[in-house]
Amino acid sequence: MENFFAQPINIGNLKLKNRIFLAPLAGVSDIPFRRICQEFGAGLTYVEMLSANAVNYVNEKTLRMRARHPSEEILGVQVTGPTPEDLAKAVERLDQENFDTIDINMGCPVKKVVKANCGSAITKDTEYMSEVVAAVRAVTSKPLSTKFRIGFDRVNVEDSSLCSVKNNVEMFTIHGRTAQQNYSDAVDFAKIADGINAGKGYKSDVVTVGNGDIFDYQSALRMHEQTGCDAIMISRGSLGNPWIFREILQGKPVHPTVEEWLDVILRQLQYHEEHYGDNVPTTRMARKYFVWYAKGFPGCKTFRNQLQQVNSLKEARTLFKGFAATLPKTLVRYQGLSFKEAQHIKHGYDPKYDMDRKLDRGVGTECME
Repeated sequence: MENFFAQPINIGNLKLKNRIFLAPLAGVSDIPFRRICQEFGAGLTYVEMLSANAVNYVNEKTLRMRARHPSEEILGVQVTGPTPEDLAKAVERLDQENFDTIDINMGCPVKKVVKANCGSAITKDTEYMSEVVAAVRAVTSKPLSTKFRIGFDRVNVEDSSLCSVKNNVEMFTIHGRTAQQNYSDAVDFAKIADGINAGKGYKSDVVTVGNGDIFDYQSALRMHEQTGCDAIMISRGSLGNPWIFREILQGKPVHPTVEEWLDVILRQLQYHEEHYGDNVPTTRMARKYFVWYAKGFPGCKTFRNQLQQVNSLKEARTLFKGFAATLPKTLVRYQGLSFKEAQHIKHGYDPKYDMDRKLDRGVGTECME
């Protein structure tokens, strides 16, 4: 029987090759990382979450974040904003740009974002939520989606789903925690299913996406079987592990050899240099990827510490090649264990904490502009 996740799917008139999407991770989902995930099979990727205010003020950094590489066949954009008017104005701009689909972020729980009435703050009030989606729907004919959590400080996932489908979105994504919960709380599959059933009950052809705690094929399958979602969205599970897309597509564990691991890292370094150049600021921005990739082999703690000090991509290449040369060629990364188990990650661990927010593009920084 064909792997469910490998089957194509349509979002409105947009045809996707499979049902495995990469989340629009702030500070992470840039061109080099997206290209790697696309090469491993991601059926849909997004630029990093954008602020409507930054789009409307023609913020220079936000313009750079909207770049698209010629190799990217399908690309979406996600935006959040403080008012329906601000969001609609921003989406009018984005609608004219080179994106295939547009998503409204109503799920980001970061305090600065919420304080600005963006992200998950939108879901506090059902009527307001509906106004937001209706305002955006009125200014774009591109496939439109929403991404939200099962609630803010209380569960209202069915309301969020209905607000979305009643305003004619083609897709919605549900993350299985409230905005007030953290990663120590398990994803609530039953609540995701409630949201999906509410949306499907009103509009049967809406595409539904499950998100949260997907680290391998088994957790992807569990998300689908327990929620009935049409597709899945990968977030933390992709950090340092773009192989997750191949694993889910193949339906079996994928643990790269040293050679395969090094090849992917060097390729992302190449893409990073092509896009940003090799200089101190962009190397510091890339350190988070180095740290994520540097896990899964014996003796990697010291190696990770060295990577956190590099100031050039050339230096990073040298370190990665040198470390790989110390490992047996037959060694397999995370051999015999799932990605999550092998990292000894407690349930609440978030790899994004490895990002240096003083040097990197932080979540939500544009919302206050």
